[in-house]
Amino acid sequence: MAELIVALDFEKAEDAYLLAEKIQGEVPWVKIGLELFIAEGPYIVKKFKEMGFNVFLDLKLYDIPNTVKGAVYSALKAGADMLTIHLSGGKRMSEAALAVCNKQKSGMKIFGVSVLTSFDEGELIGYQGKLSDLVQLLAKNAEEWAMHGIVCSGLEVEKIKSIAPNLLCLTPGIRFDDNKSDDQRRVMTPYNAVMAGSDYLVVGRPITRADDPKSVAKRINEEIQKAKKDKNR
Repeated sequence: MAELIVALDFEKAEDAYLLAEKIQGEVPWVKIGLELFIAEGPYIVKKFKEMGFNVFLDLKLYDIPNTVKGAVYSALKAGADMLTIHLSGGKRMSEAALAVCNKQKSGMKIFGVSVLTSFDEGELIGYQGKLSDLVQLLAKNAEEWAMHGIVCSGLEVEKIKSIAPNLLCLTPGIRFDDNKSDDQRRVMTPYNAVMAGSDYLVVGRPITRADDPKSVAKRINEEIQKAKKDKNR
């Protein structure tokens, strides 16, 4: 599988549209996060759908089950193809989110957020164990609750696939090298992420801040295709 998602982390819709126009035809998915969604509202989802993109709405919902249920329905009506919730919200919250998709017979996928890739070991308040152990626990829960997928570091994908094979893995923190050059701490290259088993690769600044975003996206897609071939040998 392995598809590229470009994170449109902009303050204004105009900047996001301009970037999206530059990557049309090369990138199948765009990600709309909290910053842009709060600034522009649900209409922006419809706009990117009209441009031919699949839309990943990365809102990381975390609230009481009934509130999350209503928010998921609103995202579905807006046209989102994928939505995130926090797995730490628990079973009832997660199942409430999934119930909306099932009732509406929607193709929208619900992905659970495990541990944010900005966290490094020892930084998660109230938890002193290994982050990888917590991610694995959340992954097991996600599969038991019939979630469509999980958001995790590329470093965690292989283990997650071994313990929760039915989960799709969405991997942020994708870079052309493994240097921790910004707020992402658990990063991985596109090639290595696909080889590990990632199904969706989220890339932001390496593309959005490039002089030629489409050429960078093309390079990433070439790495994805190379990894697919090598993986199937």
